[in-house]
Amino acid sequence: MISSPDWVRLSFGADMVLGFSPGQFLKGALNTTINLLQYYPDGCKANCIYCGQAREVAKGPECKTLIRVEWPLRKLDDVLSRIKEREGNPEYGLQRICVGQLAHPRASPDAIEITRRIREHGIELQISELVTATYTFKKHMIEMRNAGADMIDVAIDAASKRVFDAVRGKTVRSMHSWDRYIQAIDEAVEVFGKMNAGIHLIIGLGETEKEAVELMQYAHNRGAKISLFAFYPEYGTPLGNKKPVPLNVYRRTQIARWLIENDIVDINSFKFDEKGRIIDIDIPADISLEELAPAFMTSGCPGCNRPYSNEKPGSRLKNIPWYPTKNQVISSIRAAEIDNLAKRFLN
Repeated sequence: MISSPDWVRLSFGADMVLGFSPGQFLKGALNTTINLLQYYPDGCKANCIYCGQAREVAKGPECKTLIRVEWPLRKLDDVLSRIKEREGNPEYGLQRICVGQLAHPRASPDAIEITRRIREHGIELQISELVTATYTFKKHMIEMRNAGADMIDVAIDAASKRVFDAVRGKTVRSMHSWDRYIQAIDEAVEVFGKMNAGIHLIIGLGETEKEAVELMQYAHNRGAKISLFAFYPEYGTPLGNKKPVPLNVYRRTQIARWLIENDIVDINSFKFDEKGRIIDIDIPADISLEELAPAFMTSGCPGCNRPYSNEKPGSRLKNIPWYPTKNQVISSIRAAEIDNLAKRFLN
């Protein structure tokens, strides 16, 4: 039977890097992380309404899309052999492997086995685990670390219990629990250590900016890093007609994440309007334009630049997969539409 851990799906970018499919990214951007995704004949058990893997969308094992691209099915041993061949070659720039889970009872044991096989192939790249907290508990996290994983992220996605319940909880006939995901953040930090554990947060699922800042502050206080994603509708899902997160909202959230994660400000430095929109941030006077530049880069585990996974190719990059130019930083600050920041950095 074709199934994990013997078979995995590869993100289309990783498929190109490893030579299974032809193609390259715009402007020569390297896809520096190899993203692996589990595969099961009975598909994902969850029903998150923004995801192409959702039970009522996929209706089985076929991957409609995920972040709007195909995830070809490949034999794990073939994938690992090609990674080993390319490891250390600057032409490919590989830095990390991400082992991604579906919501499935076998998710954790199979993630542990995949991690073990990566190390048995002699691959020295960093390994991160992207886990579904519903099926991954502290004991599994310990086994993942012992098998060779370096980092772990809890894919909480939603910024608040209100939004979580509406897009991936019982309200949408899914089994995920906000409380379990919050608990998993502490477990991840305890097992892997501060800043080796983190969360995935999608901006644009219906949260207010205040809710997003509150979750980011909570995660940071617990010792977890923050990986930001910009919502873009997945065709065929219940949220398929929802508009992508506006650029100004995402830019404000990126600035907030960078400031919080670098201990430059905390939530008390933010001013919100009656709709929870960030309207001002009290940033220390010694922070320069150049220091703010990394705020607009892809955030998350080292080496995870995921080029063009948050927007259509050719449109404005929400997560910049390289160190931004001065013009890109200026454009990003202007796009954030925070008057005091614009006056300070752009005049």
